[in-house]
Amino acid sequence: MESKIYCLPIKTPDGIVNLEINHTVVDKDDDDMSVTLSTTIQGETLLYQTETTVEALILLAKNLPEKWHIKSCISCRHGHFCPVGNFDNELFCVTDFEPKEPRDLWHVTEDDGERRNRSRTLFECCDLYEEQSKDYFTYSDYYYEVTICK
Repeated sequence: MESKIYCLPIKTPDGIVNLEINHTVVDKDDDDMSVTLSTTIQGETLLYQTETTVEALILLAKNLPEKWHIKSCISCRHGHFCPVGNFDNELFCVTDFEPKEPRDLWHVTEDDGERRNRSRTLFECCDLYEEQSKDYFTYSDYYYEVTICK
């Protein structure tokens, strides 16, 4: 079992709020993992138990107060998943070129050096953050799940 506390930036109508997120991963074996994510928002405790960190953050995003949005790598247009698989709580930052389809990401996720340099957790955020939109390709289902399926 691995537990970490993250500060997750949230964009609100009043500015950025950093939510303290308790993130616990229990990796029972290669095919059986459990993720627990919990936080408190406006006095209410939210708790999500899922199979992956992505699923837990999508549930959190769908249950945030109105006009609140996660502002981290998971919701950034530069945060891409690996086309052939990634670890839980991992994506890849691509700010130096604009991929148009999944195969454009092969060289940045298959080369060990590139992979290490670009690997990020879903909770991180930097000054190059740009919100995902339908106008740009991002190899992630976050925008679809949170915006379209909400």
